[in-house]
Amino acid sequence: MITRRRVVLALALLVALWLAYTYVLKQPSNDRDWEYGMGTLAGITAVGDTVQVQHVRDFEWTEDGPRASAFISRSFDIGRIERVWFVEEPFTIGPLAGFDGVAHTYFIFDFADQAPVGVSVEARREKGEVFDAFRGLINDFELIYVWGTERDLTGSRAVHEKNQLYMYPLDVSPESAQSLFVYLADVTRDLETRPRFYNTFVSNCTNELAKAANMVKPDAIPPNIALVFPGYSDEVLYDLGFIPHDLPLDTLRQRSNITDFVAANYDNPDLSATLRAHLQALQSPTAAP
Repeated sequence: MITRRRVVLALALLVALWLAYTYVLKQPSNDRDWEYGMGTLAGITAVGDTVQVQHVRDFEWTEDGPRASAFISRSFDIGRIERVWFVEEPFTIGPLAGFDGVAHTYFIFDFADQAPVGVSVEARREKGEVFDAFRGLINDFELIYVWGTERDLTGSRAVHEKNQLYMYPLDVSPESAQSLFVYLADVTRDLETRPRFYNTFVSNCTNELAKAANMVKPDAIPPNIALVFPGYSDEVLYDLGFIPHDLPLDTLRQRSNITDFVAANYDNPDLSATLRAHLQALQSPTAAP
C-alpha cells in the first residue's frame, strides 16, 4: 500500500511539474526557426485614419506549392472600407476526421479604391511542425496574425490545399467594420513585442476574431460552440444575423462555396472583382440552386 501511494504521489508530482512548466514557466517567443511563410510578422503603423501594414504576405500558389514568395507594404484608409467577408475553411485532422466542427476562419476586408486584404489568425509553427489540436492546448505553438492578399490566403487553400471554402458577407455597419480593422491592427502590433501562445480552446482562429467583434460591440458574439469548434461558425453567424438570411442556410452555404471558382480563375488578374461578381450572382434569391 505504501509503495502504491508513493507511486501515485510521484505521478501526481510529475503532472503538477509538467503543468507548471507548460502553463506558467514556458514563455512564448518570436525568435524560433519558423515554418515557411510564418517567419515574418506583419508590422503596423497607424497615423490618424491611415494604417500602414508592412509584410503583407503575397505568395502565389500552385497545386504543388508556392510558385512565388513575396511580402509587400500596403497603406489603408480605414474610411474606405466597404465590406468585411467571413471565410470558413473546413478541414480534417487525425482522430477528428469526419467531424464537422474542425475548420479555419479568417476575414477579408474590401476597400473602395484598392485590392482587398485578409487577416488570418493562425498557429505559428516551427519548421517541420504540423498543426495538432492537442499540441495547441499545451502551448506548443505561438500565435500569429497573418495579413495577406486574397490571392495568397484564399489561393493557398483553394489551389494548393484543395480545401472547401465558404465566403460570406458580414452584415455590419461601416463604422463597425472600421473599428474591427483597427482592433485587429492593434493586436497585430502588440504581438510584435509581446508574443502569445495559440490555444485550441481560448486563442484559436475563430475566438480571436470573436474577441475583436466583442471589443467593437460588446456581446456581439456570445459564448457558443463555434468558439471551440469553428466548423459551426457559419451556423452561429447565421443565427445571430451576421450573414444573409434571405436564403436557407444550406442553400446559402452551397452558393457561398468558392473553392472551384477560385481554382479555375486563380490566374485572372481581376480575381477579387470576378469572385465578388460571381458571389453576388449566386447569392441572389432567384439564382438557380
